[in-house]
Amino acid sequence: MFTGTLKVKLIEAVDLKLTDFQRRHNVGWVGKLVKNTMDPYIFVDIDEVHVHRTTTKQKTFCPTWNETFESEVQSGTKLGFTVFHDAVIPPDDFVANGRISFDELIDITKDQNSDIWVNLEPQGKLHLVVDLKQGDLFYLAPTF
Repeated sequence: MFTGTLKVKLIEAVDLKLTDFQRRHNVGWVGKLVKNTMDPYIFVDIDEVHVHRTTTKQKTFCPTWNETFESEVQSGTKLGFTVFHDAVIPPDDFVANGRISFDELIDITKDQNSDIWVNLEPQGKLHLVVDLKQGDLFYLAPTF
């Protein structure tokens, strides 16, 4: 568990892919395939409590955000990321998600650079920089 200040810079996502559900509209007039695009954004949660939402990036499978947020954490166990496609007609479509435990983040930021990649399911990766401050200890203090 982690109690302290969490600072995250969401840099980019790569290799995002439309889900089968999103591809249901790929057939246009006269049976021709239509190439879909994606307008992704990310919901960030701590133990399934929403703490941040990125801006939507238009027409990309490899969005770049470079957005930073900070949150106070009380006994947090997991940091989660859910990628959605900003659909024209709600609700927005699920694309992928990933989770990393605070125990893993503490280990990572103690021993190496806090610049990490989180695997997303069913496909993709999320690039981020994490800074954890617990009491008077900084696990890593990257420049944002």
